[in-house]
Amino acid sequence: MTQASLLGMMAAIAVSAVPVASSTKDMSTGSPRGAGFDCTRTTTRAERLICGDDDLTRQDRYLNTVYAGAIRSAPPTMRAALVRTQRAWLAQRDACADTACMTASYDDRTAALWRERERIDRYLRRRVSRVGQCEVTTIAQIGPRLGASGPPDQSGTSITFANGVHQVSYDLERPIARSRLKDRARVCLVSIPRHCPPGDDRGRQYAVRNLRTGEQWQLFDSQHLCGGA
Repeated sequence: MTQASLLGMMAAIAVSAVPVASSTKDMSTGSPRGAGFDCTRTTTRAERLICGDDDLTRQDRYLNTVYAGAIRSAPPTMRAALVRTQRAWLAQRDACADTACMTASYDDRTAALWRERERIDRYLRRRVSRVGQCEVTTIAQIGPRLGASGPPDQSGTSITFANGVHQVSYDLERPIARSRLKDRARVCLVSIPRHCPPGDDRGRQYAVRNLRTGEQWQLFDSQHLCGGA
C-alpha cells in the first residue's frame, strides 16, 4: 500500500482516543494539543521553531498522524516500545538548533514510524496470512481513496479493519459506503502475488462479508502490486 493511501486511512483512525504527542509534556497523558502542541503556550526552542515555520508545522501534524495510527493499532506488547522510541526521538529533535536539523529529524522519524506501522500491521494480519484463512474482525476506518477523512467518493474507497487488513479501490464501493465503523466483518485472504521483493506485502486480495448488512466485496490491499510504484 502506498503511503498516501495509508495516511488517509490512519488520519481517520487517529481521530479517536490515542496517545499522540510531539511535546514531551503530553507524552504520558496522550492529550492532543492542536498540531501536536499549543503554539500559544510554547516553552522550548523546538516548539518555537515548529510554530514559526509552516513546513515544520505540517511535518509535525503529519508525524503525529502516523504515530497516532501506529499507537492505535499496536498491541500492548508493542506499544510500550513505540512510546519509548518516540520519547527518545523527542529528545533528539529538541536538541536541534535550526530548521534544517529539525526537518531532517522529522523526515527520519516519519520514515521509521512507517516501517513500524508496517511491522504492526503484519503482526495483526498473522491470522489471515495464508490463502484460505479467514478471521472475524471489526471495521476501524472507512474513507475515500484520497484524502484524510470523509466517506468514499469519486476518487475511490478505502477501508481498514482492526486486524490490520487494508483495502483500497479506485471506484466508489457501495457496500463499503453502506458499512459502519465497528461493524463485524469476516475477512478472508484469497490471493497473494508471487515473486515479491522481500518485505513487500502489497497486492494481497481479500474477500469480505459485512456481518451486519450481509453485503460482500473483494478488493486488493494496495493501489499497486508488490514491486510496483
